[in-house]
Formats: sequence, structure tokens, C-alpha cells
Amino acid sequence: MKNLNDIFNVDTSKGNNSQLEIARKRLMDGDSGSAYEHLMDLLYDELYELPVYDGPPMNLYRFAKLVVLNKGTDNECKPITNDIKKNCLTFGDPNNFNDPMDPILREWLNLRKKQIHSSIDIKLLNTLSNCINNLRICCLSKNDSKRDDIFLNPLMWSHYADSHKGICIQYQITKDTLTAYNNDEQILKIGSVKYRDRKVMSNYITLDNALLAKGKCWDYEQEERLIYYCKNNSRTTRQDNKQNNGYISLDNFIITAIYLGYRISPDDKREIIEAVKGRNIVIYQVKFDKNDITKLKAIKIYYFLFNTGVYDRINN
Repeated sequence: MKNLNDIFNVDTSKGNNSQLEIARKRLMDGDSGSAYEHLMDLLYDELYELPVYDGPPMNLYRFAKLVVLNKGTDNECKPITNDIKKNCLTFGDPNNFNDPMDPILREWLNLRKKQIHSSIDIKLLNTLSNCINNLRICCLSKNDSKRDDIFLNPLMWSHYADSHKGICIQYQITKDTLTAYNNDEQILKIGSVKYRDRKVMSNYITLDNALLAKGKCWDYEQEERLIYYCKNNSRTTRQDNKQNNGYISLDNFIITAIYLGYRISPDDKREIIEAVKGRNIVIYQVKFDKNDITKLKAIKIYYFLFNTGVYDRINN
């Protein structure tokens, strides 16, 4: 893939990307709206070049808190429960990630702004940053044959599932699901995060690395990253208002299992079971292994038998 300098170089003597140069001229003419549209197209074209997933269905895991939004109002809800009921997957705003250097693309742009002095080029990069704000990312985890199952990783439960009070959702990600969100207005791609012992901030980082590279200390996450980009601002705004804090939810993602945290409350446990009634979703309770309290184990407690229509609660 192209490196960031080739894509976003504002130096007109270097033979810029045509969309970038057109956007620059539009800003010089005072037409910021047209400049924004050209930069949106530029980012779309570059993200389109990310590899297309063409493999078999894969199981990926999402650790989550059971957060209540709009508490005490008519709109009170738990977004995670809503996602379970509707087979949705929530994507977050990367500006809110817990690693300040993730994604590298955002920090690279911030550094470039400090290195240039032309007011029009600073405005160009600010407009580009606004376009990048349309990016949404969902961080999922995969199993690694060399390690324990990711849903038994205590660090993931501690860091991303409210200190074991949340849940882990097992999604089956398919080629068809991803393809459904690739058209003239939006892009959905998936890629494996690459963990680096060392990473220099330079102009020669490729776009895929700028979105999918992290420090080696994060490799316990075993992350697969879904990257979503939509040129239609109204869609992003509508979804943001719906779920707040920059989150959006995309539908038609298959859920096959849910793992309940060791400290999940009885009320949350009942709510999750109620949300999956009549659907082929298995529920597991995660517990500590009495034979080795440094390890977790998952015990099946609930599933629905389609052939009999019976709910089987094994150990509720």
C-alpha cells in the first residue's frame, strides 16, 4: 500500500494526489464544502485498497461492559443488550481509544500539522482530520492455537469487561457480512493487528500499518480490527445520536455464544438470558478453576434446542 507521505503530502512540488490538490485549490477559493468532499473521496479510495477478506467464517470475540446509558430517563438502555437482541456490532470512535498512539494515522497527522507553516496547508490537514473522524473501528479478539482461548484470558476480562462484571460475545464473521457494507458510500474491512517491538513515526508508514500496528505490550489482545468508513455524514450523525459518544451499530452480525463474567450481577445475568431466548446462542458462565486459580474455565449454562423448542438451563 502507499505510505502516508505519498497519500497526504501537501507539498505541491512533489506531485500530489489529485484529490488532495483539488481540495487545496478549493480551500484557496474559499469553498471548504467542496474541499471536504474531495478529501472524503480521497480517504475512501485509499481505504478501498485495504485487502478484502475472502476466507471462511471465523469466530471473533468482543469483551464489553454492561453500561447503562441515559439512566433514569425514558431512553434508558444498555447498548450491549440491544446489540445482542438485534444481532448488531458496535463500532467506536478511535479518538477515544485507551492507547494514545492508536491509531498511528491520527498522531501522524497531528505531527504533520506542527511541521508545516502554510496557513492553507494547515487548513487542508485540519479538514482531512475532520474526514478521518468518520472512521469507526471495532476491536475484536481471536483465538491463538499457541495460547489459551481468548475468552479465558483474565487480562481481557479485567481491562475490557468491567473487571469481570461484563460479558464476552462470540461473533461469527463471514465474507458476506463484510461485503454487505462495501459500496459507493461506505467501506468495511478487516485486518489483523501487527504488534511491534519498535515503531518509528515516519512519513513512510503505510496506511494499513497506520491503522493496524500497535506496540508489542498489547499482543495479549490477539486483536482483529474491523474498520468502517462512511462518506455520508448524516448516517454517522444519526447513529452517534442514537448511541452517544461516537458509537455506531451495524446489523446482521451473527452471535453464536455469550460468556458471562465471573462477577456479573444476577440481574445482568437474567437480562442476557432473556435477550437470547428462542435463538441458537449458547451462554457460558466463566469461573476460576479450583485446581488452578490463575486459570479461568467456561461452563455451559444455557442453550436453546431448536428441534424440541426447549430451553436447557444446565447450571443456572
